[in-house]
Amino acid sequence: MVLDSSALDEYREILGEEFAPFFADLIETFFTTGPEFIRMMKKALEIGDVELFTRSAHTLKSNSKTFGAVDFAEKAYELEQMGSTGDLSEAPEKLAALEDAYQQLVGELEALQASLVE
Repeated sequence: MVLDSSALDEYREILGEEFAPFFADLIETFFTTGPEFIRMMKKALEIGDVELFTRSAHTLKSNSKTFGAVDFAEKAYELEQMGSTGDLSEAPEKLAALEDAYQQLVGELEALQASLVE
């Protein structure tokens, strides 16, 4: 499983009846913003914009943690740290792995989203 259910349980407890509609919307937003941040990271690599690269990786990390996507968040964190140090030599390879992980995460989030709107 890609998602850590304990993170979701905390939100369920806090949000109560609002959990399902809130998270369904949040997931939909992530489906839009996730690929956009990955695209921005690729563009940042092309043009050498370390700040944009780092900021995009940071945002992906933070957003994915909301869903309990620990593995994905760790991959984004690695990329964020690369940007923070300014050494992006391994970034293309790691970014490709992040993209693959995103596709896997989408499947899990789609299943979660479907369960929320039932």
